[in-house]
Amino acid sequence: MTLRLRLPPPGTLNAIGKWDPLRFYYKPLVGRVFQARINAGLQLLEGRYRRLLEVGYGSGLLMPTLAGIADEIYGADIEPEPAGLRANLERLGVRPRDLVQADIQSLPFPDGYFDAVIAFSILEHLKRDALHVAAGEVARVLQPDGVFLVGCPAVHRVMNAAFRAIGFKGIEDHHFSGIQHVLRACAPHFEASRKAALPGAFGGALPLGWAPYTTVLFVRRGLRQRDGTHA
Repeated sequence: MTLRLRLPPPGTLNAIGKWDPLRFYYKPLVGRVFQARINAGLQLLEGRYRRLLEVGYGSGLLMPTLAGIADEIYGADIEPEPAGLRANLERLGVRPRDLVQADIQSLPFPDGYFDAVIAFSILEHLKRDALHVAAGEVARVLQPDGVFLVGCPAVHRVMNAAFRAIGFKGIEDHHFSGIQHVLRACAPHFEASRKAALPGAFGGALPLGWAPYTTVLFVRRGLRQRDGTHA
């Protein structure tokens, strides 16, 4: 069965700042677009995971959905944990194993701890050097053959104008890397398994990095043993 976003009832969760897109998910037309970009990525996931980490969990919007496909869910965000978040999630039947304040470039988890990491609309905020560090850090906390699901908006003038139109002014000061840069940064550690673009057929026909939103499911490469073979 295809996984889709389980949107909590309006008012259940709280935004964590002016850049948090939580409110847009509940708008009549724009909300469909915001939900569709998440669903484009979720459809790439298959099966069930033992330990799943969401990087940039924000208001916790995605956690009720992710809780349905993982034995344990964890969250990491560069911002402090929102007040009341755990109580709000518990009312939805969701109990994260741990929520930590951390940068994706330095995750406080052991090597190979997770079998899935998810990051929607996070990596575009990193410049090239930081992007390579982040890819290596995600690879470190993933077990061999673990999956890394990434979603990124396009980073170009047309998309900047689209963001301004819905109230995100100055987005060009926050978005630096497109999906093409993410693919290059991840290449040493991951195989790109599957991709999906939004909108569907139209987005897939555009050159890489030009579709309004692109999701990629990466698979962690096997770790090299001392004799040069793969584990």
